[in-house]
Amino acid sequence: MIRATAHGKVNAMLGVGEAGDDGYHDLVTVFHALNVRETIALTEADDPANPKVTVAGPYSSSSIPCDDRNLARKAVSALAQATDTHVPVDIAIDKNVPVAGGMGGGSADAAAALVAYAAWIGLDDPQLLHDTAATLGADVPFALMGGTAIGTGRGDELATVMSDAQFHWVLATSASELSTPNVYGRLDQMRAEGRAPGPTLDAEAAVAAFVSGDPHQLAEALHNDLEAAACDMLPQLREVLETGREAEALGGLVSGSGPTVAFLVEDDTHALDLAVMLEASTSVRNVVRTSGPAPGAHVVED
Repeated sequence: MIRATAHGKVNAMLGVGEAGDDGYHDLVTVFHALNVRETIALTEADDPANPKVTVAGPYSSSSIPCDDRNLARKAVSALAQATDTHVPVDIAIDKNVPVAGGMGGGSADAAAALVAYAAWIGLDDPQLLHDTAATLGADVPFALMGGTAIGTGRGDELATVMSDAQFHWVLATSASELSTPNVYGRLDQMRAEGRAPGPTLDAEAAVAAFVSGDPHQLAEALHNDLEAAACDMLPQLREVLETGREAEALGGLVSGSGPTVAFLVEDDTHALDLAVMLEASTSVRNVVRTSGPAPGAHVVED
């Protein structure tokens, strides 16, 4: 068995450019890895012709595909193709990042699976891992990298933000779900109708705040261009954001395409107070208290 882990994330800043001819949007984002992790275990396949994917853990869900659509399985298949190895392995996922919440749990599965399969076949090629990750989704390269980073292009062109400071977060997952493509589509529609502002593509304030280590400065820099669209599609997110304001969170925003709402807080005590208030909201499914930054994907030594 080889086990590897990778972490969920929050987008502390997300600027979304206009849609290109291919339908994709150029992004400027500041990723921040959080101490909520996915763990992947690879074992030799019991049935080499039909390797399995199983999911367990606090956030296991019947909505997670356990066939070739699973991102961890896609990651192993992509790296096997790139290295011409094709070792049949069963994949067990211990799921600790909420599903469909904009926190990159599936991307963390893929990153951990890449690292685990690379270890299985004895591969030491970070560039190949990054290139393979970029084919799997915009958040997968960052899940490989961890820490705090600026992402540009589709989010997969990364530059490290040098910051040793620890920040405390409270994450409120939604009782509802949002489709990422639909949120981007709604933003395009709202901009065309004049109901949402144009792109905010300057990450300087967020980067400076992370470097400074000052949570109050970071709170002022939190921003997400997709928040207006997510709240338009799921109005109860505004209620969750208001609950955070009432609890005197330093700042809050919808994370990525949502519907998870991330709040920046002062410390563990403040986090607990906010969590109690959020747990009373019917619009909130789960509340997660965590901190960041967290490391990139790596093999777990037993």
